[in-house]
Amino acid sequence: MDDISMRVLAQLEPEGLDAEGQSWQQRKSVQTRITILEAAIDCLQKHGYRSTTTQLIAEVAGISRGAMLHHYATKQDLIASVIDYTVYKRMEVFLDGVRALKDSARIDEMAGIEISWRSMLTREFSAYLELAVAARTDPDLAAIFLPRARRYVKSELAELIRAFPEWTEDPDGYALAMDYANAALEGLVINRDIWAERDQRILCQFVGQSIAMLRRGELGLPP
Repeated sequence: MDDISMRVLAQLEPEGLDAEGQSWQQRKSVQTRITILEAAIDCLQKHGYRSTTTQLIAEVAGISRGAMLHHYATKQDLIASVIDYTVYKRMEVFLDGVRALKDSARIDEMAGIEISWRSMLTREFSAYLELAVAARTDPDLAAIFLPRARRYVKSELAELIRAFPEWTEDPDGYALAMDYANAALEGLVINRDIWAERDQRILCQFVGQSIAMLRRGELGLPP
């Protein structure tokens, strides 16, 4: 993994999940946390936020509720870690994909849009989106979710431009392109069961074409 990917992921890595250099007991503890987080993602994806209880997560994880509470004392603590973990895992998929692109694919074919789309089809992003929607009507969840989501937007913007050097001279354009792509693709994910697969592909291509026009100066920033 290159320096850019490592730096971005290091910023996003959830607290308490770094097992490198740790003792056997600490590594076991890290693995238990990951098992709990993976179970929480499954529950959010299959049952939704309202029906996802700590008891259900513990059952899916195959551990006692007491053992889970040892690692996450409250549901709020667990959900905060789930948010961090889902963002981290999605960014891992995205950065791995972008890193493997040739310059021509990244610049001329806008292949990064397809990689971003694939990262949004993951179960991790499905769980993240479930939390984002639930936060609209749940003030307690919103208090956890919104500050983290805003922080991720800022950290992604600051670091990911390094992965797209063609935007280096136009950071404002890159910020707009990133926001536009995320908004468009997230909306596409929400409507994925409504629109035909062909239409989804066309819309992804249209997003890529629009961003390419912005980079070439054929579309201007709003005043």
